[in-house]
Amino acid sequence: MGKTLAKTYKHELKKEHKVSPRKQSRKQRQKQPKKRISFAGGRDFGSLAALTKLRPAMLVLAVLALAVLIFVPLSGWMRPVAYAIPLLLASVQILPETAAKLVSGSFLNNELLTVLAAFLLFALGLFPEAVLLLLLHELVRWAERFSFEKGKRELDEILDILPDSANLITDNGIARVRPEELVPGDVILVCAGERIPLDGTIVEGITTVDTAAISGQRSPWAVNEGYRVYSGCMNLTSDIKVRVTRRFEQSTVRNVVYVAQDAEGFPSGQEYTARRLNIFWMLGMLGLFLVVAVLIPAFRGEWAEQLRRGAVLLILARPLLDAFGIPLAYRKGLVLSAKMGVFSKGEDCFESLAKAETMIFDKTGTITEGRYTVTDVFPSRMSEQQLLTIAATAESYSRHPIAVALREAAGRIDSRVVRALKVKEIPGRGVSALAGNRMIYVGNAALLEEHSIKCSIPARPGSAIHVAVDKRYCGHILVADKVRKRAFDALEGLRVNGVEKLVLLTGDVLSVARPLASRLNFDMLRAELKPEGKAKAVDYLMQNKGERASIAFVGDGENDGRIMTRADVGIAMGSLGSDTALAAADVLIMDRDILKVPRLVNLSRKIYMNSRINILAGVGGNALLILFAVFGILSVPAAEILSTLLALGLLFNMLRIR
Repeated sequence: MGKTLAKTYKHELKKEHKVSPRKQSRKQRQKQPKKRISFAGGRDFGSLAALTKLRPAMLVLAVLALAVLIFVPLSGWMRPVAYAIPLLLASVQILPETAAKLVSGSFLNNELLTVLAAFLLFALGLFPEAVLLLLLHELVRWAERFSFEKGKRELDEILDILPDSANLITDNGIARVRPEELVPGDVILVCAGERIPLDGTIVEGITTVDTAAISGQRSPWAVNEGYRVYSGCMNLTSDIKVRVTRRFEQSTVRNVVYVAQDAEGFPSGQEYTARRLNIFWMLGMLGLFLVVAVLIPAFRGEWAEQLRRGAVLLILARPLLDAFGIPLAYRKGLVLSAKMGVFSKGEDCFESLAKAETMIFDKTGTITEGRYTVTDVFPSRMSEQQLLTIAATAESYSRHPIAVALREAAGRIDSRVVRALKVKEIPGRGVSALAGNRMIYVGNAALLEEHSIKCSIPARPGSAIHVAVDKRYCGHILVADKVRKRAFDALEGLRVNGVEKLVLLTGDVLSVARPLASRLNFDMLRAELKPEGKAKAVDYLMQNKGERASIAFVGDGENDGRIMTRADVGIAMGSLGSDTALAAADVLIMDRDILKVPRLVNLSRKIYMNSRINILAGVGGNALLILFAVFGILSVPAAEILSTLLALGLLFNMLRIR
C-alpha cells in the first residue's frame, strides 16, 4: 500500500503542480541509470581492474631502488637501464589504467598526462624526476582512494541495517524466512537485541525500542500492544510479536537505505563545474605545452630547455584531484547527515541548502508540535459535552491534529452515528457532515461565513473551532498547539548560518498567528491560508528570489507535500513511516528535532564553501606555478613536489568538514 500511495502521490504532483527547475532536472536524471557522472578525467575507482597483490611491494621496491640509484654513480647506457627498473615498478598500475581509458575513448585524463610527462622526463635524461613523478602520483592517488573508501565504509556501516531474515510464527512453530517472503498480516517474533525486520504493529509484548539507526535519536522509547514499530529499529529489552503491515520493498528501512544510496547519483552543480573546469584546464595546458615545447624552440632553438619547461607544464596540467575533491566533500555530507538521522535524496540538496537565503516554515508540526489540546469550550444553548460530541462526531474521519484533539476531549462517540455520516472535508476551512437530515459545520469562522452563519468572536486567545447545526450557531471550542521546544534557538541558528528571511505560513487566523510570529522573530507572516494559498505564497517567493539564491520549505511532509515540491529544496520533519514525505521531500528528517534544520544548513554551507575554496585554491595555486614554469624559474622536482602538496592540501581541506 505504501508503495502504491507513493506512486499515486508522485503522479498527482507531476500532473497538477509545477516543480522548480532543479527538481525538473532531477526528474529527468531519475530516468537514467543511477551512476556518478563521468566526464573525461573523472575517476571511478570501482570500475578499475583489480590491483595485483604484488603492487604495494613493487611500489616499495621502486622507492628503495630510486633511493639507492640516486647515490650510486652511473654513466653511459647503464644509467637509463638502471632507472628503467624503478620506472617500470612504479608504473605497474598507471599503465593498465591509461590503456583502459584510451580504449574506452577517454583521451583526456590524469593518468595519460602523468605517463606522457614521466616518459618525456625520461627521454630528456631526467631519470630520477620521472620515477619520482610516478611515485608521487601513486601517493596522491592512494590518499584520494583511501578517503573515498573510508567514506564509503562509514556510509555502509550506517546503512548496514537491512534485515536478512525474520522469525515467522506459523502453526508448526517459528520459521526463519527472508523478509521479502513476508506479506501484510503475517505475525513475526522479534527477540530482544534484534532489529525489527519489517514495519508492523505490536500484537503481544512490552519492550523498549531504539530508533537511533533510522532517526539519529539516542533516547529509546517504551512500546506495548497496539503501537506501530518500524523496520531498522532495535528491540532492546524483551521479545515481542509484530503483525506485518508492509512488504519489505515498502518498509521504512528499505526506503531509507535506497534514498541514501541513490543520493550519489545526483551530484551537485559544483561537481559538474569542477569536472568541466578540469577538461578545459587540461586542454589549455596541452595547448600551452605545444607553444612552449614545440612552437617557441622551432623559431629560437634551445630545444632541451624548452622541452624541460614543457615537461613541467605537463606535470601541472594533470588535474589535482578528481573534480578538486568535491565528490569527497558531498559524500562526507551524506555520512554526517545520516548519522544525525537526516537523509538527502541527492548531493545537490546540500548545495541548494547552502545557497538558501529564504526559508519557509509551515506552522503545524514544524514550529509547533502539531498536537492540539482543547483549552476552553463555549457552548450556545447546549452543554459543553454536547458541543464537543457534535464537533468530534463530524470530525470522526479526519486525520488533522485538531480533529484528533476534539475526539480525545469528547470521549466515546456513538459508532452508529459515525457510520451514517456523509462527510466532506474542506481544506483550510473544516468539515461539513450530514447526519441523517441534519447538516453539521465544524471549522473556522470563514467556513460559517461561506454559509451565512453568524458566529461569536472568541474573547480569549487561541484557535477557535466554530460549530453550527442546520445553520444554527452552537458555540465554539478553543484549541491550542504548543510551540516546539527550542524553536527560537533553531530559527536564530538559521540566521547565524546566513538565512536572511524566515517566513511563516499558517491556516490560523491572523490574531492567533501574529503573536507567535512576533515571538519567534519571523520576517514575514501569511495567515488564514488554504493549501492553495500556501502554494501561491511559495510560488511568489520563488519568482522573486535572487538569481543564485535558493528557497527551502520546511514542513511535516503529510499535509504540505504538494507545497514542498514547489521550493528548491523541501525538508520534511518527522518523516519516519510517512509515505507522502518520502515521495515529496528532498530531505528527510526522520524525527521532529527542529534543531537539525540549522545543523543541516551549517553542514551544507561548510561543504559548499570548502568546495569553493578548493576550486579557487587549485586554479590559483597551479596558475602561479605555471607562471614560474613558463619563465623557467620552476624546476622539475619543485613542480612535482609543490603540485603534490597542493593536491594533498585540497584533500585535507575536504576531510576537515565536521
